[in-house]
Amino acid sequence: MEQKIKTVLIVEDEEDLREIYSRALMAGGYEVLQATNGIEALEWLERKSEKIDLILLDIVMPGMDGFEALEKIKKDERYEKIPVLVSTNLDNDDDRRQALGMGAKEYFVKSQHTPSELVAKVKAVIN
Repeated sequence: MEQKIKTVLIVEDEEDLREIYSRALMAGGYEVLQATNGIEALEWLERKSEKIDLILLDIVMPGMDGFEALEKIKKDERYEKIPVLVSTNLDNDDDRRQALGMGAKEYFVKSQHTPSELVAKVKAVIN
């Protein structure tokens, strides 16, 4: 039986980091979609929600930040079951509690994790 390739939506406004994460995830066997903010993430979800297996979500972004996007994702029955990993530069316990309380599976600080560790986190959640 053929195994479905899992798809990760990366929501990250820093282009270099988005590309690093994309390459690492693709090397790990994942298909990757990219968005630069929460608005673009919701547009991807509108078009491809049945295909997206996990969302990697930054917090601080222009347009619509990660908290607002997370709230919209978790309040929409079409998307609420898609796991969300919050990746941020904010090493802040209040933000961590807020994100996890809103339904994020995990909250981690970007500078404390390598791209290969990110891939391992994704794999642990969706494989």
